[in-house]
Amino acid sequence: MFHKSVLQDTKNNMKNKYTKITTLGAIALAGLVSSSAAFAATTSGKDGMMTTTDMTGSGTVDDRLPMLAAGVQELSLSGQLNWEDSTAYNFDVSYGRFLTANWLVGIQAGITGVDSNKDYRAGVFGEYNFLTGTQWVPFVRAGVGYSRPEQGDDSGTVGLDAGVKYFMRSNMAIFASVGGDWVISGDSSSDGFAKQLDFGIKFYY
Repeated sequence: MFHKSVLQDTKNNMKNKYTKITTLGAIALAGLVSSSAAFAATTSGKDGMMTTTDMTGSGTVDDRLPMLAAGVQELSLSGQLNWEDSTAYNFDVSYGRFLTANWLVGIQAGITGVDSNKDYRAGVFGEYNFLTGTQWVPFVRAGVGYSRPEQGDDSGTVGLDAGVKYFMRSNMAIFASVGGDWVISGDSSSDGFAKQLDFGIKFYY
């Protein structure tokens, strides 16, 4: 009877220890899985780029890093300085959506005033962003458009620009680019590249 009691107590103690070890192991495993899932959520769909959801070495979030990822939308407002013509004013607005962290596609529209005449424009574009992991994001853009002046014939154009964005915040950047247009239809003429400087501000959401 004594031996059976001791044996039973020994079995119970071993069972309790095994249960505690198993419980601690399960808790540790659950914590590891949760941490991994949280980290994956910050980088998923962002092609490995550093964004505002990544933690810096100091353990704080840097809210100046670009918010660029698939599904992010961009609204851009810009003006232009054209040293080929006596442009009185030039204003453009564009809207785009990121297909990946690098590729942006969108539509744009604008108006140019030369002397007393106005030129209305609309088109579509594609843009590639070079992710650097910093606040600076160089880019190249190409597009096709349609131009309708108040005087003269309508024309179709192909445009090419190259520039850089500087992110003051994760969802706001200033930018500058240089480029030009080639006329592909109509009676207008253009020498094309490196004829105008664009500068403006971009918002991301």
